[in-house]
Amino acid sequence: MIWETIERVNRLRQKALSDPEFIQSAKAHEQALRAQENSDFTSVKRSKKVKERTLADIYKPTDLSPNSGERSH
Repeated sequence: MIWETIERVNRLRQKALSDPEFIQSAKAHEQALRAQENSDFTSVKRSKKVKERTLADIYKPTDLSPNSGERSH
């Protein structure tokens, strides 16, 4: 069963590769994908960069001194 399917797919692949219309369509599709990939890259490149937060930035408003009076760790 699986060998028949593989043989059928291989025959169809060979037939498609010998068809000039299919090859032209595949090249057009490849160009469209590359154009879309390039446009996606430029839109990401232009986006606002997010500043990475450091641990010092995260814990800056917190008082962790031993004299804070609330809790002892």
